[in-house]
Amino acid sequence: MALETERKYLGVDFGRLRLALAAAGAEDLGAHFESNVVYDTPELSLWGAGKLLRVRSQEWPGRTCHVLTLKLPAPTAGVFKAREERELHVESAAVMGAVLTGLGFGAAARYEKVRSVWRLAQDVPGGAPMLVELDELPFARVVELEGPPEALDAVAALLGLDKHEISTKSYHALHQEWRSAQGLPPERSFVFGPEERRALRRRLGLPDEAAACF
Repeated sequence: MALETERKYLGVDFGRLRLALAAAGAEDLGAHFESNVVYDTPELSLWGAGKLLRVRSQEWPGRTCHVLTLKLPAPTAGVFKAREERELHVESAAVMGAVLTGLGFGAAARYEKVRSVWRLAQDVPGGAPMLVELDELPFARVVELEGPPEALDAVAALLGLDKHEISTKSYHALHQEWRSAQGLPPERSFVFGPEERRALRRRLGLPDEAAACF
């Protein structure tokens, strides 16, 4: 198990951030298309307890990775989000989904994003690497910093992220806020439309449609 510590930044210009990352000596680890299914009981008891049970599929040209994740509630509120996270790589999202369904869980939400990942080790306090993740979602563009909590402020200042709005909310919470601002009813899932999904996948060098994952 591991403790995931992260902070989100909203309204960031991705082009400028990429220039700042390159200038800081960050390593570009590439981009991938991500599909997620959140599982829960019919009563949404995991959601109510602040837990997340998820199967994630990440696609790069020629390679796909499937991960089962359990996130436990954040122990305290603060300027960054820290949650205990337990992950297991699985061979098949479809088989894992069938196992969870057999145990009484069902698909409660689905969401997609394109994630570009950079790794920054230089100038990070303590020398521990910081991951900078540029996420394109159906409703927003968001930057996540993930790494040692004592390094978050320094890295944000180095990259100019300290000038932007900070959020420790989940993507689901941000999505609900966006829908409310648009006058739309609540919806747990957020996925790209067919045309946008095909365009994004082609940009990444992926086939128009993924193999059946769920």
